[in-house]
Amino acid sequence: MNDYISAYAQVEHLQSDYDQKLQKYSELYSLARKRDNDRGIFNVECFHGKHHPETCKNMTEIIDLVRQINELTKRQTSVIHAMASLPEPERVKFWHEQFAPPAAEEHALREKLQVVGQGTPPGGRVQ
Repeated sequence: MNDYISAYAQVEHLQSDYDQKLQKYSELYSLARKRDNDRGIFNVECFHGKHHPETCKNMTEIIDLVRQINELTKRQTSVIHAMASLPEPERVKFWHEQFAPPAAEEHALREKLQVVGQGTPPGGRVQ
C-alpha cells in the first residue's frame, strides 16, 4: 500500500502539467480539423497520401478516451490520498471498496484505447 501512496503522490505533482498539455493537444487537433474542413473541393494534400479521414475520426475518440482515463487517474489519486490518512489495518478494505472499481474502469478504457489506437492504418490492414 505504501508503494501506491508514494507512486500516486508523484503522479499528483505531474497532473496539472499533464492537464495543460492534454488541453493544448486537443485545441491543436481541433484547429487542424477546422482547417481541414475549411479546405476547398480541390485539396492537394489528398493527392499526396497524407489525408486519412479514418485517422481523424479515431483521433477524436482517442482524445476522449485519454480524457476519461485522466479523470479516473485524478479520482484514484484522491482515493489514494484519503487512504494514506487511514490506519494501516483499514487501508486494505478501503482499497478494495474505493480504489478497485475506478481501477477496473481505467483498465477497460485502456483496452478500448488500444483497440481504437490501432484502428485501420493507412494501407487498410488491421494488425
